[in-house]
Amino acid sequence: MALPQDVLARLASLTGYDQMLEMDTVSRTHGVGLAEIESQLAAYKAGAMQPEANAPVADFDPVASKELVDLENAQPVNTGPNYIDNPDQFRMKYDPSARGQANQSQVNQAIMCPACSAPLGIPDIRPIKVTCPQCMHEAVFHS
Repeated sequence: MALPQDVLARLASLTGYDQMLEMDTVSRTHGVGLAEIESQLAAYKAGAMQPEANAPVADFDPVASKELVDLENAQPVNTGPNYIDNPDQFRMKYDPSARGQANQSQVNQAIMCPACSAPLGIPDIRPIKVTCPQCMHEAVFHS
């Protein structure tokens, strides 16, 4: 039974004990003996080292223009914030300084960071630029 090319490529990329463990796993999953795997791997490595003269080359035809894309049927991306229903259950104390505490006293809404989904406390002011303290992602919300 011939092993798939991706399995042989994975085996060829490993060495030593890792290769031995992977060969054992492949032997059990594909029902092939270790000697057969070793011979197929040797043939794969020998074939990978030699350039293939008869390999078909994809035709590349450069063009000077781009295709127009019809955007009328495109779905709008949700750019609004994802609000948290119960913001009381999250700890939103980022900055223990006096200024930070003053800013945190204005917080009456909570949203999820669009990048990492961390909870962020925000005031009612719009538009608002929010920088996530966890991933440093910046986002501006208008609604």
